[in-house]
Amino acid sequence: MQKVWLLGIEWDESLPDDIISLWADWCEEVSQLTDFSMPRCYFSDLLVNNFKTLELHLFSDGIRHMDGTKAYGTVAYLRVTSSNKEILTSFVASKNRIAPLKTLTLPRLELMGALLSARLSSNVLKALKLDIPCVFWTGSKITYFWVRGQPEKFKPFIKNRIQEIQKLTSPSN
Repeated sequence: MQKVWLLGIEWDESLPDDIISLWADWCEEVSQLTDFSMPRCYFSDLLVNNFKTLELHLFSDGIRHMDGTKAYGTVAYLRVTSSNKEILTSFVASKNRIAPLKTLTLPRLELMGALLSARLSSNVLKALKLDIPCVFWTGSKITYFWVRGQPEKFKPFIKNRIQEIQKLTSPSN
């Protein structure tokens, strides 16, 4: 949809062949989702009552695709260590966004992914009524140092996002 907008195609114009091909590929991928299933129970009752640690782990990333598309996202997992030191993980939720048309650098995309992680962690903890440690993962050293630093040193875009991340998370995460 974003490509159609960028090309300036009107609603009554025909789409170029490459856009039609992308649409057909997307429709094919969507049809394969009928084969996908995700268990809803995070862990068995036996494990929940017999765990040593329970943590929420969140991974974030920003990406610039070869076709020029930019996006960012996050995924959350519960990680439990049982009393016999068995470690299990369970998918909880994920969020992703296509970057706005305004040009965002890769470090800013990574920061937006980290912000999405912070927001998702807050929502997951509320929804599951949990008060557990959260561990945040990013492959971006820039994002890591921005979030651990002082927001006032940065221009408004970076500053505002760092402040929100710091408000929603604890620095040691």
